[in-house]
Amino acid sequence: MNVLDYDVCAFSMDGKYVAAAVSNRFIIKKSSFAGIYITALADHAVNYLQWNSTSDFILCGQFGKSVLQVYDLCSKTWTSSFKCGYFKFIAVEWIGRMKILLTLEFHMALAIFDILKNSIVYVEVPKPIWPCVVFDNDGIHMFVVSKINGYEKILKMHSHNVDRIIYVQDIIGSCNGLHKSPDNQYLCVFNEKKLAVLNFLSGNVIGLIEFSILLNTVTWAPNGEYLALGCYLGNIFILESSNEFNVLHKLCHSRKENYDFFIESDRVLIKTKPSTNFINNIPKKIASIAWSFDCTYLSTFEINSAYLFIWKKYKLICVVEFSKEIKEMQWCQSKNKLSVVYDTDLIFFWTEKQIPKLQTSPKLTDGTCLLVSSISWSFNNKDMILSDGKKCLLFTT
Repeated sequence: MNVLDYDVCAFSMDGKYVAAAVSNRFIIKKSSFAGIYITALADHAVNYLQWNSTSDFILCGQFGKSVLQVYDLCSKTWTSSFKCGYFKFIAVEWIGRMKILLTLEFHMALAIFDILKNSIVYVEVPKPIWPCVVFDNDGIHMFVVSKINGYEKILKMHSHNVDRIIYVQDIIGSCNGLHKSPDNQYLCVFNEKKLAVLNFLSGNVIGLIEFSILLNTVTWAPNGEYLALGCYLGNIFILESSNEFNVLHKLCHSRKENYDFFIESDRVLIKTKPSTNFINNIPKKIASIAWSFDCTYLSTFEINSAYLFIWKKYKLICVVEFSKEIKEMQWCQSKNKLSVVYDTDLIFFWTEKQIPKLQTSPKLTDGTCLLVSSISWSFNNKDMILSDGKKCLLFTT
């Protein structure tokens, strides 16, 4: 088994490269365990890495010093380095191929850095609400939720100019978040009681739903055709674009359903009947929903819960009871393979053709175990990045 550990690590979007850093030493490899392709020194210790959509620029965050640097893979040089005065970065992310959105600490100020022009433009939005900004895939159009004179509004902007103001309180009331569909067509805006789906380019409302139970989280399917809603009491609703985003399915696990049940015991998975703990468990609000790459499967878990649910075509087919609360789950990008981590040195795997299994995480180079809390798959469906929030471990399954 190939194993490497770094301070931070990230796969490129096209799956051809992996970027990593140890302190301020920046590294790029053509494959996860090949020799070093590029090495460079950043100005300060790197604690955040993100590739742009075309995998030719890498954003290196040095948050300890509030510095960002961009590495150009084609020219093999640092192309940009910037610091927003005395402001600290709360978050950074790519928008399109050549621009970076910066969220700053004071009043959640926003700024857009253009690599091509090597310039920063500050977006003057009164009292933006976080999460408040959504861009299209090209980084040209965006929606910003802002609270002005006590009223929440969605500002539809183009090149930093406001094209349209949409009054959120007239549609759903207060706003808890924005989510854009992967196909760049739809935008959903929601709170705990209502959800609206808008056409991304026009801003027109397509669908509007009101709930009798509280809405907690939303997740678009990879194809953009479905929207999964996670609510309190373990309820999940599926909306479909062809049905004007009306409720298509309601997922709610029944104790009488026919499904496989596995329990972790002494670091081994045992297939058995549903445990008493599970039968008497009162469903909580949904913490996370993840779609398989082909939208055939859904996996879900509830907040502060050790139970994993796997659904096929909206029918419950498998439940797993872990020894600790689930931290994160992720499906492979081109294969129906699920991985789950739960703050131990074990990794859970499930595939549509195999029974579930547990695998022990490799140790770090200093011999210590990694208590895994986050996970990331490469596009090749073999290489993985595991992290405990402090160190990253790269290995091949």
